[in-house]
Amino acid sequence: MNAIIRLISVVIFLGLLFPGATVRAEGNILYFILDASGSMWERVEGKPRIVIAKETLSSLIEKTPAEIRTGITAYGHRRKFDCSDIQEIVPLKSLDPMTKYQVQERISTLSAMGKTPITDSIRQTVDRLKTEEGRSTIVLISDGLESCGKDPCALTSELKSSGINFVMHVVGFGLTQEQEQKLSCISAAGEGKFFTAGNAADLLDALTVVKESVVEQVELTPVPEPEPVVQKVESSSTSIKIKAKGPGTVKLTPAPWVQEPRSWALSDVESGEILFQFKRQGVTPQKVPAGTYQLVWHQNEHRAAQVITEQIVKVKSGEIVEVPVTTGVRLNMPQWVETPYWWGLKAADDEPGRKPGVWFRDLPAQVVPTGRYELIWYQNEHRTTPVNLGAVDVQMDQLNEITVATGLQLVKADWVPEIRRRWWQLLDAEGQMVFKASNFEFKPQIVPPGEYQLIYRQTKHGATDSPLGPVIVKEGELAQFAVNTGVGFSYADGTEPPYMVEFSRLNQAGEVEVSVQLKKSWGPIPLQAGTYRVDYQEVKKGPVLTIVDSFDLPAGVFVEIEM
Repeated sequence: MNAIIRLISVVIFLGLLFPGATVRAEGNILYFILDASGSMWERVEGKPRIVIAKETLSSLIEKTPAEIRTGITAYGHRRKFDCSDIQEIVPLKSLDPMTKYQVQERISTLSAMGKTPITDSIRQTVDRLKTEEGRSTIVLISDGLESCGKDPCALTSELKSSGINFVMHVVGFGLTQEQEQKLSCISAAGEGKFFTAGNAADLLDALTVVKESVVEQVELTPVPEPEPVVQKVESSSTSIKIKAKGPGTVKLTPAPWVQEPRSWALSDVESGEILFQFKRQGVTPQKVPAGTYQLVWHQNEHRAAQVITEQIVKVKSGEIVEVPVTTGVRLNMPQWVETPYWWGLKAADDEPGRKPGVWFRDLPAQVVPTGRYELIWYQNEHRTTPVNLGAVDVQMDQLNEITVATGLQLVKADWVPEIRRRWWQLLDAEGQMVFKASNFEFKPQIVPPGEYQLIYRQTKHGATDSPLGPVIVKEGELAQFAVNTGVGFSYADGTEPPYMVEFSRLNQAGEVEVSVQLKKSWGPIPLQAGTYRVDYQEVKKGPVLTIVDSFDLPAGVFVEIEM
């Protein structure tokens, strides 16, 4: 902190003393590389580093002038074990008010998970910025060293020697003295400044200094490295004794709502590799070697995901470390909601189209990591589609209550046939399918709130889609839609159904708005209220005849056509 204050003082002093000779940093680009590796869950003053980093960066973005073009690359935020987990989460852009909001929203979705590929992150960032005019200012924010076997210092030096115009600052967050020495070579090679931050205030101060240097176009001068200490060579030495390290003890302290897990484990904070696992031992204290680990929780072997919590566990030799298990989610539902095939919390960086990384098949309260998610509900493996119920924020160190009570039930009239291979679906305003129920019974289904068009399909091959009209589903309510409007036929016993009957709904000008077909069936079939024409084709490739020019089908009425 003192170094930062001295730096600000020097900059102000030089600006006052030599107003016409200020060194200018040509360019208005401020680009961040953010560490989102697993170790960023370690807490500082009770709050995880990743949360502090996200809040601090968002605050800095809010105060950055619109003319400063800003971008952000994150690493380690999506996958364990993966040194290629590097992503430009915010492409380089100017910061108008709407853009600031979008950038802050994207920052808020980050989670800490994987390894620390600093070298490749620098390479990708500099490659992205090398065609920009003027000097680009890059800021690396990291709480650890390269963990993917590469040398970020050598790469930074190589990139500078190539003539690419950038400066590289480094903010070491919560580093040991040894880590500071190893990480500072990156800023030295990048002709930038190395900052140390031990808490949120230090981090904000460091980033503010860099931001102001870009805004004011003032170049930050690196502090010279101290002279190395030369060790004197002595002709004699002294013998000492050291004590071997013994294990420490991990004691879990779960909240009252937490159920005993099938197993829990301690993993490497960056690779995610399970180092010590304890099955069917409840939360009994366990001895493990001294080190830094991450708590992994597995509630049920086959009915729950293995959850990587936000708890970083620092085990010291001969000491007991208490690990709270206090962050979770409980779903609150009315009686009509049935247990789903699974429900889950989808992070922003989960792979699209795949089951979320956090999922469960049971409804009691569950241990989950803090973060921002989308709640996904999958009622039946073969009969429904997964449905996105919207955003949820899981707050740290508390049981987060989430209400799941929004749904839709189709209520059928007695004449609606019981046919196994049928479905209904909801389309949004853009015509995109939001939910689909196949081979269904007329039971309530969980769906997101909204205004939709309801599409009914009587059979897979024996009918076409029948739009039944608009439906409004309100938050926290079970909407009901009456399937009681439709058409059927009366016919002599033994009469074979035609190849096709088509019901065409007409507008006021007599033009066809939509057509619904029945094939090899006399129905009946649900239709939307309206005015219809009926066409008839007795055999395939035979002539199509109009058998009813026009008739009105009021809502809630069943019309029978006599053949």
